[in-house]
Amino acid sequence: MTSPHASRVVELKIPSELGYEKIAREAVATVARRYGFTDERIADIKLAVSEACTNAICYGSKGDTNTRIVVVLRADDEKLDIMIKDPGYGGAPPGEVKEPNIHKMVKGEARYGGMGLYIIQELMDEAEFLPTEEGNGNQFHMVIYRMTNEESGADNHQGGNTP
Repeated sequence: MTSPHASRVVELKIPSELGYEKIAREAVATVARRYGFTDERIADIKLAVSEACTNAICYGSKGDTNTRIVVVLRADDEKLDIMIKDPGYGGAPPGEVKEPNIHKMVKGEARYGGMGLYIIQELMDEAEFLPTEEGNGNQFHMVIYRMTNEESGADNHQGGNTP
């Protein structure tokens, strides 16, 4: 397949304040559209980016509006590679993401929340925290592959952590 677009890198710095995640979400969606991602995959990307940025704002920067969340997007004809960076004020990220028990939450037997990372892992082909080069802050890495029904012979959405 001949590439209509060269590989691109987009870096966005947003204030660590709820509401600004919408800018990151729309920027990533715009790039995904340019690279031919389906509407369904773009909806998955938007939700995952919103959740990741919201986590970075609420936990990674502890709502400190003087800090910035950095979104780095690498796009090519095969995939979008998205990195969300925060200052890490909330401490180390969780080591493992467990499936939330909504029934227990409703009954008051489990705390509400904790569903964002699980949702991201279900929507993206890869999702994980990476160690930082400087040893401080958090880096959350996500990858979603551009697949069409014609190319894959299956549904567009793969889910889970494998391509």
